[in-house]
Amino acid sequence: MTQTSTPQNPAEEARVRADDRAHVFHSWSAQAKIDPMPIASASGSHFSDYSGKRYLDFSSQLVNVNIGYQHPKLVAAIQEQAGKLATISPAFANDARSEAARLIAEVAPADLDTVFFTNGGADANENAIRMARLHTGRNKVLAAYRSYHGATAGAIALTGDPRRWASEPGLPGIIHYWGPYAYRSPFHSTTEQEESDRALSSLRDLLMVEGSYTVAAIILETVVGTNGILVPPPGYAHCATSSGS
Repeated sequence: MTQTSTPQNPAEEARVRADDRAHVFHSWSAQAKIDPMPIASASGSHFSDYSGKRYLDFSSQLVNVNIGYQHPKLVAAIQEQAGKLATISPAFANDARSEAARLIAEVAPADLDTVFFTNGGADANENAIRMARLHTGRNKVLAAYRSYHGATAGAIALTGDPRRWASEPGLPGIIHYWGPYAYRSPFHSTTEQEESDRALSSLRDLLMVEGSYTVAAIILETVVGTNGILVPPPGYAHCATSSGS
């Protein structure tokens, strides 16, 4: 959905577009075949181009602008912290980091009360693999098809779609499995419950033939993101994680 307002700065748009085309390499794209739209500003649920046209962002960028663009409380918090201390080594304790860890621990389930901060999702998955393997002494990691876990070397190996093919052979020990997808069921199911049951049964069979004692972790998206926003049947995620314990 778009809404047009007063035009802004065509000359600035041309400069941004030229610099982008000359110097920016965009991910997951054939560079010569794309023409990225220059974005001038954003507010709330909308972003705007340089002609003044506003776009209602249904995808929340990469599904991460949950509270909207330029929320005044967030902007104020960033400005306050930047004025106080912009960065600090992980070797030191810091009030903002400590408070963030405490707040996360307060809503985390069971005894998950310690937080390891990383630079992003792929980095988090890389460290999760390392931690699982070090803790268990096992090598294999199970990851679903129709998944995306990042573009770094280990995370792209976990990814269960064609984006990983060009990077293979990748991290060893990654085994892919089919998760539930009732709309195009790989298990020929007719109901969501049947899809969940059959997907779990397939996962249990995979653990049996791979040797559950060799599996360090099962990684899955609670809701599959870039492969289609696939919501699993009720109860599947809990049972799937229990299968690997």
